[in-house]
Amino acid sequence: MGYAALAPTPDQAQAQTLAADAPSPEDVDVAEGRQIFDQTCATCHNYDGSGMVAEDGTVQGPDLREVGPAAIDFQVSTGRMPSSNPDTQMPRKPMAMSDEDLANLIAYYDAEIRDGQSGAEIPYHVPDLAPQRDDFRVNRADFDSEEEYDEAVEESEAEYEAALEEFEAEYEEYIAGAEDTEMGMKLYLTNCAHCHSWSGAGGALTDGRWAPEIHDATPREIYEAMVTGPGAMPMFSDTVITSDEKQELISYVKTLQDEPNAGGVFDLARVGQVAEGLISWTIGLALIIACAIWITAKQRAHD
Repeated sequence: MGYAALAPTPDQAQAQTLAADAPSPEDVDVAEGRQIFDQTCATCHNYDGSGMVAEDGTVQGPDLREVGPAAIDFQVSTGRMPSSNPDTQMPRKPMAMSDEDLANLIAYYDAEIRDGQSGAEIPYHVPDLAPQRDDFRVNRADFDSEEEYDEAVEESEAEYEAALEEFEAEYEEYIAGAEDTEMGMKLYLTNCAHCHSWSGAGGALTDGRWAPEIHDATPREIYEAMVTGPGAMPMFSDTVITSDEKQELISYVKTLQDEPNAGGVFDLARVGQVAEGLISWTIGLALIIACAIWITAKQRAHD
């Protein structure tokens, strides 16, 4: 009874987990984040994050004050922002800034731009990208001797291997923590497949937009996309699809990402074996009929 009274609720426990994994105030520079925002974001979103509208009523940049840190993290970490063309849907590409710059930008947004506690928090409890070897490299110019440099290289390699091992363990724990993979499949097919396709290969939408393929998306990016609803995507808050259900859905997406593509060059975006077979038979029969007509016409012309 005493423990039950003092133990944190699930929401409090998650908040504590997020707070433990989130960058501490000592690790971020809000002033640097302000400079990054002014240089890369304010042109379209205004200096106070309130958005920009052209004289003809075209929205150059939406209001950011209520979108939440998860939306900022998703758009910037997937390389969709900053955008050179606000009228065009941006594809996924390498991030335009460093992880440190992104952390500083989010710290500034949270401190100065965000309206209270609106919008979704970054799900730090969900795995993101694996550690990159380049982040642990050392510069030869920083050392006086070759011996010191070699020692630093060995230390950096050991730090990288330890970080990678820790990440892989957390990643597998999160993916394996889904208790009902079938439920994850049902959630995906019900809420995601009609836009992203059954295989996660994406697909066309209206007005020239498209649902991107999700084969390269990390678990955190998928989670952030669900709670922020980027572009034409609906928003699936934790009251609509719970955090545990999101974990099951993400675990199922992981199986899609790991499934090898046996379709060859003409895989038709992996739309499905039945559809691919039907299209193949249709094209094959059409070619056979066309050849038969051509042969018949040549024979008649010869006669």
